[in-house]
Amino acid sequence: MLAEVTERALALTRARHLLLVGGVACNHRLQEMLRSMCRARGAELCPVDDRYCIDNGAMIAQAGCEMLRAGQVTELSQSGITQRYRTDEVEVTWRD
Repeated sequence: MLAEVTERALALTRARHLLLVGGVACNHRLQEMLRSMCRARGAELCPVDDRYCIDNGAMIAQAGCEMLRAGQVTELSQSGITQRYRTDEVEVTWRD
């Protein structure tokens, strides 16, 4: 199911690279399936090294760096912790 949804996303975005991160990136069977799908679509699978796949802090820091580079800054008084924060609701301003 993940491979199918990812294939649709690649088709819609016309992306040529697929970055696989997080805990699911440790699943080598999923990597095989996505690599095969990417090959068929002319894309490249870029799985993150297993050492970094389970470190959410590193992924959050990278997203923060990209946001800062794009000039997207949140005042400390406006920031907070939301346990049910949905990453798909973030306005991505650092990409075309």
